[in-house]
Amino acid sequence: MRLRYLPTAEFGLRWMRRYYRSQPQLDVVAVSAALAIAEQNILTHPESAARFENLDRVREYHIRGTPFSLLYAVMPDQVVVIDVRDVRGQRSAEILRKFLEDIGASPTDA
Repeated sequence: MRLRYLPTAEFGLRWMRRYYRSQPQLDVVAVSAALAIAEQNILTHPESAARFENLDRVREYHIRGTPFSLLYAVMPDQVVVIDVRDVRGQRSAEILRKFLEDIGASPTDA
């Protein structure tokens, strides 16, 4: 199984990087390590994270020590990261709608 970030996750990744670079008191190295651990954990145990809201196909894995999480879906041969979510905001709702449209599912199917 492989991990793939969708283009929809790019903004969240950029925001996470910008947030930590703009906060010199925060440990960027520790955050990078926490992200790598999160990626490995969702590859090793893709079904272990909680479902995101009422979407059966979308899971949310919180990145330890950060206000960010990975929203992802498990496909037969890969785990796709839909968004890197700042849990303090609601931007991910629009990204999830686009993801569901792209895979041809309605919110109730997800």
